[in-house]
Amino acid sequence: MRFGIDAHGAERLGEGNATYTRNLLAALLAAPGADEFVVFAGDAGHPFYRSLPSRPGLRVVGVRQGRGLARLLWTLGAAARAHQVDALHVQYGAPLGYRGPVIVTVHDLGFLHVPDAFPLWERLALGRLVPWSVGRAAHVITDSAYSLRDIRARYGVPAARASAIGLGAAPHFRPRPAAEVRATLARHGLEPGFVFSLGRLNRRKNLERLLAAHRALAARGPAPPLVVGGKPDYGLPGALGGAEASAGGRVRWTGLIPDEDLPAFYAGARCFVYPSLFEGFGLPALEAMACGTPVVAADRSALPELVGDAGLLVDPERVDAIAEAVGRVLADPGLATTLGRRGLERSRAYSWSRTAAATLAVYREAAGAGPARSSA
Repeated sequence: MRFGIDAHGAERLGEGNATYTRNLLAALLAAPGADEFVVFAGDAGHPFYRSLPSRPGLRVVGVRQGRGLARLLWTLGAAARAHQVDALHVQYGAPLGYRGPVIVTVHDLGFLHVPDAFPLWERLALGRLVPWSVGRAAHVITDSAYSLRDIRARYGVPAARASAIGLGAAPHFRPRPAAEVRATLARHGLEPGFVFSLGRLNRRKNLERLLAAHRALAARGPAPPLVVGGKPDYGLPGALGGAEASAGGRVRWTGLIPDEDLPAFYAGARCFVYPSLFEGFGLPALEAMACGTPVVAADRSALPELVGDAGLLVDPERVDAIAEAVGRVLADPGLATTLGRRGLERSRAYSWSRTAAATLAVYREAAGAGPARSSA
């Protein structure tokens, strides 16, 4: 069969949608089978596409006409028709002008649960686009059982048309030799032994309370520095609420960290803290677990499902609870070792190859239920 994949999001670094697209595409192309893939790109010459595994039947097609919703709703559908795909996979928005089966990935409904993390135009667009796309989709994919329940409850999607397919940690996320960790961190002006947090920096990441918890730790006695990595996002100054200025030199903001360096940041941390107010999955927490790093995470949305007993789960709205949990990990080497071991074991249940296999099964089922290629 011939499957179309809207991959334009893969060209943006530091975003969850990009991580999903990049890793899913690489795993799909590495999977056995004779299926063909047409990858619809915003920039077909982007270095990412040149890095993909070689495979017969792979085509990378530039779809550059239009921008934003215009591209998604019209030009993508026209491209899918022109290349006669048996099914088309998109994220969040199904295109107009394509009558074949569409698989829609909706990672979560964060735009409804934490609206302040999204600009008004995006909230309004997603508020209209997602329910229409979910109703139009041959199948809806999401990242967790939590998000599956949320989507089905809100939009009435039948069980047969929706699946939770977990994500994975790429193979380079694993425990690293101490010398390698030190060398990588030194290039960033850091030494091992810090508290680490990572994510797209906006209100849902709960940064103000994270900084307050770190200040509370420091007030009790010597505390390791807090390193915060990630791409600044909409509303970051408001999300910090002035806390950044009061953090002084105890907090290091790294900005976007190169993907190849991230394992050293996880492995060099004494604790990974992820007190997010809402997550449809929580990929940084999984990557930290895959590196053997003890995790403190929020006790809500999809994070308990992912972390289980491999981390300490806390109320993210209580600064004292965050500080206490991080303090426990720092003060108890035995607890830190136990959590790191559990996280490593738990992370092995997730891989991009499993994600790709389950996603490919959805493609085939959806294409088999839809019109043949010649009539698309």
